[in-house]
Amino acid sequence: MLTLIGYNIRSTLRNSTVVIWVVVFPILLATLLMVMLGDMTSNRYLGTIELGVVTDDAFASDEATGLRELLAGLASDGGEVLDAAGGLMESSDSQDEDAPLGLALTGYENDEAARQGLLAGEVEMVVGADADGMPKLTVPPSSMNGTEESVVQAVLDRYVQASQAASELAAADPEALSAPEAAMQLARDMAGDDVATEQLDIMRVEPRMATRFYYAVLGFSSIMGSNVAALMVERMRANMSPVGMRMQVSSARPARQLLAALIASWLIVFACLIVALAYMVVVAGVSFAGREALALAACAACALVSCAFGAFIWSLPWPSQTAKDISLTLSTLALSLPAGLYGDPAMALSDWLTAHLPWLQTINPAVQATNAFYTLTYYDSLAPFAATLATLGAMAAVLFGASAFFMRRQRYASL
Repeated sequence: MLTLIGYNIRSTLRNSTVVIWVVVFPILLATLLMVMLGDMTSNRYLGTIELGVVTDDAFASDEATGLRELLAGLASDGGEVLDAAGGLMESSDSQDEDAPLGLALTGYENDEAARQGLLAGEVEMVVGADADGMPKLTVPPSSMNGTEESVVQAVLDRYVQASQAASELAAADPEALSAPEAAMQLARDMAGDDVATEQLDIMRVEPRMATRFYYAVLGFSSIMGSNVAALMVERMRANMSPVGMRMQVSSARPARQLLAALIASWLIVFACLIVALAYMVVVAGVSFAGREALALAACAACALVSCAFGAFIWSLPWPSQTAKDISLTLSTLALSLPAGLYGDPAMALSDWLTAHLPWLQTINPAVQATNAFYTLTYYDSLAPFAATLATLGAMAAVLFGASAFFMRRQRYASL
């Protein structure tokens, strides 16, 4: 048995195709995702937003004093801020260079001038004040509600919330804000993150959109490992190669040969998945929050079902070698689609299938491989993770049993 396992490992590793598709390709995919989705992994906005400001009489009124001070405080270093009269002046050197939001402000005399500047692309959006001093935001017609617009809108919404709260407090208790110190304390309180909401961490790890794509790559890599088992089984079939003829007439039973091939292919795919996982953790920053050892168990289960799947396809006696090769390739690509490998549309399809056809996702080994890492990372309980591993183990048992059935000694009209 050990001789057969060692032979299978050595002969397989000499095949450059296996090394490329099982080892190199997942790392290339992870690198590509890291480059494309790098901006999605950051919760900090470091850019400068070109913001136009309508400096008309409404903006220069006393009611808009808070709005002027808000924009001045968020202006980027070296840009322009607004003075008390609504005009523009150079910002001071006291601006915080590490501020998460930087506004480069450009003043316009009226709404029409601001609109022309917005359409000309001079600014990304325009802020003005209404008769009550409340902000009004104008965006270009081609706006796609991007990050910049969302950030500015969130800031203005918080300002409106704070202003309304102060007005209601003043109406209920006119003396509450009579002292300047009380007004300043209220402003500081309203500027905090704990005004109306409290941030709670309901998951073990801070969720990142890119992480789900990395898990899909791991699921795809595990299914790609089926090519390793397929290559080994190909060498065992009497009607596929001279080596297979000799092995089928040897003293080793076909079931024993299949078991040795499955163990050897499992060791290879398991090692390749560990390399891909280590690359994602060390280079891409994927975190399992102390459950890295269990992630290795997930890799082991994924490698097992992958090898069983490849052995099953290539143990079938009736299709030709070309038909088996095409079937394995198409199956690998098709099974990876519901796992969300191919971008946002694939992720949407995965969510739809999970909601409407959960049984179809349950029998998909690529989806279950992806879910193994997902449940391990984000769920407090290990029960979903254990259920996923049990599903992968059941798949592997069924596929391996079918492979053993088809790999029994057979008669051939000619070889």
